[in-house]
Amino acid sequence: MDKRNRLALGFLLAGLSAAGRALLSVPEGTSLAELSLTVLAVVGYLVLGRQGLKALLCGVGQVILELVLCGAQTEAGGAWVWLAPLLRDADLLLLTLAALYLLTVAGYEGRALPAVLAITWAVYAVTHFVPALSLFAAAAYVAYCVGLLWFTVRMIRAYNERRVRR
Repeated sequence: MDKRNRLALGFLLAGLSAAGRALLSVPEGTSLAELSLTVLAVVGYLVLGRQGLKALLCGVGQVILELVLCGAQTEAGGAWVWLAPLLRDADLLLLTLAALYLLTVAGYEGRALPAVLAITWAVYAVTHFVPALSLFAAAAYVAYCVGLLWFTVRMIRAYNERRVRR
């Protein structure tokens, strides 16, 4: 790969991070693997420079939330019992916003992928608080992860387009 093609490298790192997040994440909490993949995405956003500024802000917010969530898992009870699910929703929202922004930077003009990411996040964010709707929450989370894999494909295509262009 041409090391001077920063745009292509940024798309590749963001795509690889999304693929890892889709395959390794769990809906209830954040693992150190997710945190390291978020840091990889932040590096990709940094490589994008000014074009990735909004994604970078989302990525930094994700890192902070995931650090809090990883620390909260070691705490027993207290406010974390109620706050952790909300922080997890915010973490996934920031991931969704960064992905939607990167799709526009990559020149993706379709409407299906942004809709899948936004709708599945929203369904998960609402239904996982209601025990009777846990099946819907699980299905929405799986669909969200499939959306992240679709995002990965779009980022790898953007990587290939930028790589060939130079």
